Amino acid sequence: MQLSAPRATLAAACAVLALAGCATPPPPDDAVPLLRLSPASLGRPLALQQHLTLSAAGRTQELDALLEADAAHVQLALVAMGQVAARIDWDGHELAESRAPWWPASVTSARILNEMQLSLWPLAAVQAALPAGWRASDDGATRTLAEGGVPVLVVRRAGADVIELEQRREHYRLTIVSKPAQPGATP
Repeated sequence: MQLSAPRATLAAACAVLALAGCATPPPPDDAVPLLRLSPASLGRPLALQQHLTLSAAGRTQELDALLEADAAHVQLALVAMGQVAARIDWDGHELAESRAPWWPASVTSARILNEMQLSLWPLAAVQAALPAGWRASDDGATRTLAEGGVPVLVVRRAGADVIELEQRREHYRLTIVSKPAQPGATP
C-alpha cells in the first residue's frame, strides 16, 4: 500500500522533532507519553527522503532523513552536514541506535520514534496506547495531541509534500518536505 505524501511527511516530522533537543533543554520524562507501537500497526510500507527545517529558541537547523518502514521494522537515518548523525531500527521489541559522537545526548532514539509514531501511525493505534488524560485527534488536515484538553503537539499538512509541526510545550517548529526515496537509498 502506498503512503500518501502528507502522511509520509509526518514520519519525518516526528524524527526531527527530537532535534529540538539541540536548541532546548531535554524535555521532562512526562512531556509526552512514550509509545512503542509495532511497525506492523502502521499498516503500510513507506520509503522517503526528507528535508527538515527546525526552528527553536531563535535558531534554525536543517538536516535530511531517510526513512523506511514495513511490517517488521522502522529504520531511520538522520544526516547533517553530509554526515550520518544517527541511525535507528525499531522491530517492535527492541530499539537499536547508533549515533555520531557529536550528536546531542538529549536527542534519543526513543524520543524520535515516539514523535514519529504520534504523528504518523493510524489515529486509532495512537489513541489506544495513550495514558489517561491524553487524547489524539485528527480532522484530515491537522493532528493534535492534547493533555487534559490542552494541545501539546500539532501537526498541520501544509501541502501535498509539506508538513508543519508545532511542539507547544517545548516551543519548537519543524517543517518537513518529503519525496519518495530513490532506489538504493538505505537508512
